[in-house]
Amino acid sequence: MAARRLSLVAVLALALSSAIADELEVARQALRDGLWEVARAQAGKSADPAARVVIVESFAREGKWKEILDAIEGWKNPEDEQLVYYRALALVETGKTAQASYLLAGRKFADPAYVRLATRLKARVAMSEKDAAAALKVVKESPEGMSGEDAEMFAAGLMAATGDRAGAEEAWRAVAARGTNASERAFVVASVNLGDEALLRTALGRCVSSESKRLAGHALGRLLLAKPKTLDEGASLVRALVRDAPDAPGARDGLAAMADAYLAAGRFTEAVAAYREIFETWPDAKNVSRLQDGLGWSLAKLGKHDEALEAFVRAEETATTDAERAMEIVKQGDVLAEAGKTDESLAKYRAVLVKYPATESASRIKDIVRLRDIEDSGRELYREYRFAEAQKAFREVAARDASRKPRMDYLEAMCLYGQGLDEEAERLVRRIASESGDEKTGAMAVLWLAKHSYNRGSWRESRELFAEYAQKSPDSPDAPEALVWSARAAFAENDFQSAIETATRLAEKYPGSPASLRGLLVQGEALIELARFDEAVLVLERVALADGVDEADKLSARLLGADALFAMGADNPVRYQEALEAYRGIRMGESLSPSQRLSVSYKVAKTLEKLKRMDEAVDRYYADVVLAYRMARAQGVRMDDEARAAFSRAAFRLADEFESRGRDYQAVHVLDLVVASDVPASVEARKRMERIKRKGNFL
Repeated sequence: MAARRLSLVAVLALALSSAIADELEVARQALRDGLWEVARAQAGKSADPAARVVIVESFAREGKWKEILDAIEGWKNPEDEQLVYYRALALVETGKTAQASYLLAGRKFADPAYVRLATRLKARVAMSEKDAAAALKVVKESPEGMSGEDAEMFAAGLMAATGDRAGAEEAWRAVAARGTNASERAFVVASVNLGDEALLRTALGRCVSSESKRLAGHALGRLLLAKPKTLDEGASLVRALVRDAPDAPGARDGLAAMADAYLAAGRFTEAVAAYREIFETWPDAKNVSRLQDGLGWSLAKLGKHDEALEAFVRAEETATTDAERAMEIVKQGDVLAEAGKTDESLAKYRAVLVKYPATESASRIKDIVRLRDIEDSGRELYREYRFAEAQKAFREVAARDASRKPRMDYLEAMCLYGQGLDEEAERLVRRIASESGDEKTGAMAVLWLAKHSYNRGSWRESRELFAEYAQKSPDSPDAPEALVWSARAAFAENDFQSAIETATRLAEKYPGSPASLRGLLVQGEALIELARFDEAVLVLERVALADGVDEADKLSARLLGADALFAMGADNPVRYQEALEAYRGIRMGESLSPSQRLSVSYKVAKTLEKLKRMDEAVDRYYADVVLAYRMARAQGVRMDDEARAAFSRAAFRLADEFESRGRDYQAVHVLDLVVASDVPASVEARKRMERIKRKGNFL
């Protein structure tokens, strides 16, 4: 009976032991498979003390450090070395490094695995206290010393942190030299730390782990981005890594490095796109001042001043130090100055002096603000026509700020011109145009010279200078208009073919712009001069019918078009009828000045004459031109040269027609109207009157 009882006890004990083992084994298997909650549930059922290690390790794998501390606190005698290690690790991870240091001090671990782990943890504690030397000493004095690849790599990192770069590089090269005999992770880390392109390419090629591939790839990408020749290859590599794992460590920094590389290489459009891609992919990146600053610089280089200003304002708002904030405000001032908003720019600089007077930026712009005040004073004096005093102010700024000298020299030239010293002004502007390192000011000088030459009638030089300005500053608002004036100068020089070619180039480069339409107006007039009337009609019709064209230009286009039709009438009388309709349409439908109306009326009469409708022509010459002119002058209306010429021609034509019909009295009467008028032709009219009277038919 006793034997049976003992046997039963043994069986029960064995069964209980098997159940315990099964629960612990399941927990360990779940831990290996990453099933943290299952591992803890199974381990919690086990009475084996080893189950505690499974529980804390599962919490550690999830980063649940507070739960580790709570669990160990609730256990009795938690002095197993594994539990001591995890408790110290949780303390470090929760920022309680002093308690962790106390717990580990003098602690000896028996298990080699925990010796290594504890050594690294002690080193982490030392590093958290900014004591890299102590961290390295911990590793060197550990029971395993420098043995083992993991410890070797860790020690190399600590040597680098303590300033022993040579020792660290020696260790990394030793790992790299082992090639495939080194672990993938160690080879990658060594290659990254050495910054060797060849090693990184090898490392990337042998990577199996996604984590190692990203680590090597981003490091290689940064190296390639730093060199202009390999920038595109680096950008392609970084983009592929980011596309595959945008949330992985290094992705955002990699894309930021790419954006910075584009900026450094002067590829500003691509830089802007890259910075904006960062903000779209990681919205919180908008709060990174450095990235906003990069975007601002890229936009500023593209001349997009408003957008650049927004980026620099955002950079200021997200900056973390007064020095950074001051620097960003200065950049805002620089952008405003570049955009020509001098007053707003100066206000930004003054804000730095008031808000952050102790910063380096404030020290740097003190002189800028003072010189801007002098410059502003000069500009005010210039507006008041006090040119000599303004010139003195601009000279002072130029003498003290070499970067402002080209612009100040230009303003000084304008002061000389204002004082009537044209030759001195021209000499100075020519020097600026040919020698200035400031492209914008140099272009302004070229434009001034072009206008100056045009006003002097130096047509060839003027047209070349206008064309040069348009080439140097193609994005300037003045560039299209400069080509219009270049075409006009060519026309004035009677180089009608050049005028046509310039107008064509203008229309191609700035299609649909008001300036391109004004260029077509010049082109149409040049075509008329070359007797290419049918082409002229088509070109001028485009101007007359286009939207957004100035009414004066539309009127000119319609008049020139009618003139072209009239000229074509010599070969095809039908064109005279079209010209007549065109002139009448202009006379009736346009808001004309008295001079313009008189000139158009003369053309109507002349066209009627060409159509052999002489009686109508005579009526129109007399009523709409001769009589209309006399009545207008009697009422005090002033007439321009073209209207006076139309009046004289109409009167002479009437006199000729009356004389040919034997009506000398009427001819003399019309000529007498010319003699009594304020026109140059009055002398010729008097001679004609005397000739007719000598015939003896005059009563």
